[in-house]
Amino acid sequence: MCTVMASSGLVGRTMDFPPRTPWHLTYLPAGYQWQPATGDRVVINHHRILGGMRHFGGHYLAGDGVNDAGLFCAELFFPVAATYEAAVRPGTRGLTPQDFILWVLGKHATVAELAADLANVTVVGANWFDGNYYPFHWLLMDASGTYVVEPTGGRLRISRNPAEVLTNTPALPDQIRRLNGRLGLAGTGFNAQAVTNYRGTWPAGGNSAARFQQAALWRRRAGPGTVVEMQDFLKSVTVPHNQDHENNYTHYWAVVDRDQTEYRFTSCRGGKTIKRNLQSLLGPRAITFE
Repeated sequence: MCTVMASSGLVGRTMDFPPRTPWHLTYLPAGYQWQPATGDRVVINHHRILGGMRHFGGHYLAGDGVNDAGLFCAELFFPVAATYEAAVRPGTRGLTPQDFILWVLGKHATVAELAADLANVTVVGANWFDGNYYPFHWLLMDASGTYVVEPTGGRLRISRNPAEVLTNTPALPDQIRRLNGRLGLAGTGFNAQAVTNYRGTWPAGGNSAARFQQAALWRRRAGPGTVVEMQDFLKSVTVPHNQDHENNYTHYWAVVDRDQTEYRFTSCRGGKTIKRNLQSLLGPRAITFE
């Protein structure tokens, strides 16, 4: 049950998605070439990327990352709600949901640039190279704010995310509607002041809706402005690896300083934190940090 929060130039996320291969902090250089799982033409990245990735059969799947222009993107599990197109539209590039994040970060400097390019790709509900299909929606952040891309009605739709948090299914408007129900409000409009002023019962449980409300309330009350404060939030939504959570548990935390393009990767198995900054990573080859 992944959770992402953006606050004061920082982004924090828990990665709870069960991998077939381990997650590692990974660097991909500008000029890196990769093959979409749809078999479409090779993509050549324009931007350097630093993020949490896993490697399978010579291919990288990114869970999240920041590029050298300061654009951040994170994917979160979006089952049931996700509706992708059945076939690649003529004249567009075909991608699977697993490919999308590398295309976003490798080819775009800003959310506006991505929005202008979104119609030029078709994301289809197809398996990735490991033979599995993963439906996602995505949180984005750049200097202009926080956004969400959701595959609804078959097409990708980008919109502002005023809550600046995201979890899994349901879609963002439904999450805000449920939050408003707790606040005694109606509709899907986000009321920041009502969230800040809320002093009622704290949402309990670990499902997606509860996590979204916990994150939204924490974001407005505490407004994590430091790495330590963001880590405190991530600890509060960490799913332990135990007999009740054999597969769906927190594999890593990420705290990203978008302005400084700095990434802290903490493995929840060993507790080791690796910190790297894209400003110092200029090499021509992919690097996996362990």
